[in-house]
Amino acid sequence: MPLVTRAGSKPGSSAFPAAETARPATYLIRLRDFVVPMSIGVYAHEEERRQRVRISVEMEVELPAGGIGDDIGRVPSYEGLVQGLQALAEREHVRLIETVAEHVLDLAMAHPMVLRAVAEVEKLDVFPEAQSIGVRFERRREG
Repeated sequence: MPLVTRAGSKPGSSAFPAAETARPATYLIRLRDFVVPMSIGVYAHEEERRQRVRISVEMEVELPAGGIGDDIGRVPSYEGLVQGLQALAEREHVRLIETVAEHVLDLAMAHPMVLRAVAEVEKLDVFPEAQSIGVRFERRREG
């Protein structure tokens, strides 16, 4: 006899949907507290020197059929994400942290296995009374 059944279901039937109707299995990749100097801000004095920006990214990734099998080719590249963030930090001046967050989501969603991504971007040295000021953006793949 199964441990869990749907209310009103016949003994022996499963409480879980058939594999064909279930969503694909997923896992999370997280890059936390990546701190880089960036040329960012709306004021003239902010164009004179780079500011510390903290970026965190979370990606919900579809688990490949048959699993990962310890094969680096079956997962998104962490190194590629870090290199993309470093390149983003070295670009020309950006006025808004919202713009940076959109670019971070573009990087995160570039891999076809990524179903959803969250980007947090924070300026660390803006207000002495606060640890940071930032935004959190989320994007889901359609379909």
